[in-house]
Amino acid sequence: MVSLGVKAFDEKNTYQAYDANNIYKCDANNINAVLEQILQQHSNERILIELPSTVGLTDEIIESLTDNIDVRIIGGLTEEYAKSHRGQDSDSLDHLREKATYSKQELREIMAMFKRIEANIDPKWNDYEKALYLYEYVKYNIVYRRNFDKAPDGSFLDARGNSNRTRAWDSLIGLTRQLSTCSGFAHIYQELCTRQNIACVKVGGKYYTNHEGDHAWNIVTIDGKNFLVDAIWDAQEFEKGNDVTTGFGLSNDDRTYSPRCYHEMHNNLSVISKEWMQTASKKVSMNIPKEQIAKERVEAFIKAREDDYQRMMYLRQQQLQSISPAETEMTMEGRSK
Repeated sequence: MVSLGVKAFDEKNTYQAYDANNIYKCDANNINAVLEQILQQHSNERILIELPSTVGLTDEIIESLTDNIDVRIIGGLTEEYAKSHRGQDSDSLDHLREKATYSKQELREIMAMFKRIEANIDPKWNDYEKALYLYEYVKYNIVYRRNFDKAPDGSFLDARGNSNRTRAWDSLIGLTRQLSTCSGFAHIYQELCTRQNIACVKVGGKYYTNHEGDHAWNIVTIDGKNFLVDAIWDAQEFEKGNDVTTGFGLSNDDRTYSPRCYHEMHNNLSVISKEWMQTASKKVSMNIPKEQIAKERVEAFIKAREDDYQRMMYLRQQQLQSISPAETEMTMEGRSK
């Protein structure tokens, strides 16, 4: 297999919105001390706290955040992943990391969803079963949409390939909105595995079936073995009414993946037997409330469409304000005709 080339990466581009003295990189071990230091300063300047994951992020910490503090969860948006994504369709890692920056309310909703998912994990399960359970939950919970899909009225759901893409497409917001792309699926699954101390990375590159396309997926490492995980195929099948599990521990012979990162891991993949998959899938899926999820997905999609409509109306209003009164009058006259 021939791997694709590496993209250049410049980390400082992801921090342009903040003063250098207001950027705090920490983890679960020192976040409390860092937050205490920030709050003692009583600063009104915009401050960024950057965490490698949500591990160690508690309700108490979230509630202590002030309005000028942003929290960025890097997750799968690593420097290694940047090699696959940097410069493609103007959707570079700095845009992605900006979308992985969350408000207090967003963090509340994300952490609440994590707790709900994790509450149904049987402590007797091994890491294979836990990883499969998380896969099944993502499959049932999130509707897959390409970032250039159209709404029923023919309009695009969002702009393709730039920073205007809905944050749900690429960040943990997709978990609460229950709507995302392959990038969001991989990002969410990686974070869920990390929280269970299961090694998982987000991979970017291309896939080749009957055509070539940009794509994102995961590699999970359990017992020293690497497994290719790609939930979007089964998520699409579930949306059609077919409850199947084919994208967990699949062979690269099933679909041809060409990564731009994590090449060594990708060249040393193991495969999970279909017999084990069928038995284990039924076992872990018993702990997933599918009917409740289906109802919530409909509600979340309706809310997402309302939010998108409000955003479109706001942008339209901004456009009208940017033109002269004469031009506005001409525009209205033209419409009345």
